[in-house]
Amino acid sequence: MGMSRITRHPQYYLHDGSVSIHVEGTVFRVHKYFFERESEYFREGFKTAGPQGDGQSDRAAFRLDDVKISEFERLLWVFYNPQYRYDEQPMDHWITILELATRWKFPGVRDLAVRQLQKLDMKPVERIVTYDKYNLDKSLLLPAYMLLCKQPSSRSVEDGKRLGMPTVLKINEAREYAQRFAAEQGCNSPTSADAEDEELVEILKDVFSLS
Repeated sequence: MGMSRITRHPQYYLHDGSVSIHVEGTVFRVHKYFFERESEYFREGFKTAGPQGDGQSDRAAFRLDDVKISEFERLLWVFYNPQYRYDEQPMDHWITILELATRWKFPGVRDLAVRQLQKLDMKPVERIVTYDKYNLDKSLLLPAYMLLCKQPSSRSVEDGKRLGMPTVLKINEAREYAQRFAAEQGCNSPTSADAEDEELVEILKDVFSLS
């Protein structure tokens, strides 16, 4: 690569780093240990890159062509910032980390991102769409499913498109079961919101086949 077009990253070009990684014309010099320890993708990638791209020098930097500088910075932040700052980061920060951890097979980082997203206030549709996209444990979505079931009005067309037909149908099915249960308990003009939370949880587990 032409070194005249390469810029060293101002924060993550570490003088004691052991691997150079090229992203969008910028070289990061970081510790190879984290990548080999945490990621199957990078373990294999470094082995097969060959001397022209194994990251041993800036001229032979390991290339990442499917990520933006700002996204890669967020992944590196996980390794180079103290844990007590994790809770200060917004939702989009952790979704980016979840995306890269999933793509590059960082299971520990992926689990961290999920734990942090669980702490954040997300709209139920946003949480369901995000968790489904990355194939996360559906049991984590029970609170979001419950909120949708208890909503007095139907969802918008846009929300329906985002959720997808299978999820919309299952939510509607759960609402019908919950409404029927409330009626059987003697509720006048029952809605799905009238069902007891414990019963609604069991209905949702059954409808979504959750253990």
